[in-house]
Amino acid sequence: MVDTSKIKALKEKSRRTVKSGSLKFILIILVVVIVGLLAFIAYNEISNLQFQEKITLENQKKAAIESINQMFAKYPNDPQKLIYINKIQMANNIEEINEVLEEAKKYISFKNYKIEAINQIKSMYGEYYSLSLSAQELVHKISLAQSTEEIENLLKSVDIEKDIRSIIEKQIDYVLASGDKYYYVEINGKSMFMTRDEILKYKKFWTLSELKSLKITPVSQLNKVAIEISAKQCGKLPHKGDIISIYSKDGSFITYGIIDSSYVILSSISYSESKSTSSNINELGESYSSSSSSSISYSLNNLPGILHATVIDRLDYDKIKKMFGEYGKKLNEIEDDTQIFDENVNYFLIISIPDDKIPDIIQIDPKDIVIVIKSKE
Repeated sequence: MVDTSKIKALKEKSRRTVKSGSLKFILIILVVVIVGLLAFIAYNEISNLQFQEKITLENQKKAAIESINQMFAKYPNDPQKLIYINKIQMANNIEEINEVLEEAKKYISFKNYKIEAINQIKSMYGEYYSLSLSAQELVHKISLAQSTEEIENLLKSVDIEKDIRSIIEKQIDYVLASGDKYYYVEINGKSMFMTRDEILKYKKFWTLSELKSLKITPVSQLNKVAIEISAKQCGKLPHKGDIISIYSKDGSFITYGIIDSSYVILSSISYSESKSTSSNINELGESYSSSSSSSISYSLNNLPGILHATVIDRLDYDKIKKMFGEYGKKLNEIEDDTQIFDENVNYFLIISIPDDKIPDIIQIDPKDIVIVIKSKE
């Protein structure tokens, strides 16, 4: 007979084995699911983190590129700008971006220093820069320099002030070669007439700033203005080469000038002299009287006509020249010697004055002008 108890025990054991295997399977499935879920969560977290890092990196790149554009605002066409932007776009992390920005800052700082040095040189030379090969060569060398030390050494190697003075002195010598006795000199807002020797003397003492403001014009190149003026406004007749100061009657200074030529305005000359004498004689109670008179008169009319008649050889040139030559000079001398002044005489003056003073002279009434003679030739 079959032992039923054993069969039951075997079935019971089989049931327990099946239950135990199912439980293990379920546990394995749970573990796999949990691990998979954790892996999925971890993957998502890592993906999100990487995505955030990528976004952050892209934002950093945009900000860095904007910084580069700002750095190169004064130099938009500098090829180095595109090189730095390309490096930023290829960067793999923020550290690389920061390295590019630092490199760009150093580049711009040096570029600014280099341009500032070049501009300073050009500013010091001003209008004389184009005349100096030394200055142009110095600027070229600075533009190729690779360090601030190299630029500093280049600046120390040249004497800029000496070079500028040399250029200006050559220009002075060129102007003085005109051979004029007087020159109109403008310097540091002041103006005056100077001789060639005076300019050569003072150019050694003028500062660089004064030399750079210097403007010299030969008197022969000045414009000329004609003025009719009374003797009361001028005193003596000024002569060719006299330096004069022109004022208005209110005392304000107008300009300096040099007499180019001067004339006494005369239409006629007349002179008369009369003399009378009388005498009384009393003799033996009788008286006698006698008187006599004499007169001398001289007149020379139409003096301008005499000049024109001489021009057409109707009158002898040498005789007229001898009679009227240096009339103004003789008039000044006789007035000095006699201390008698003819206030009715008018002078016609042709004066060399600076170009910018012509309007000031033209707009003022000649009757309101006072002329002071500064010196004589």
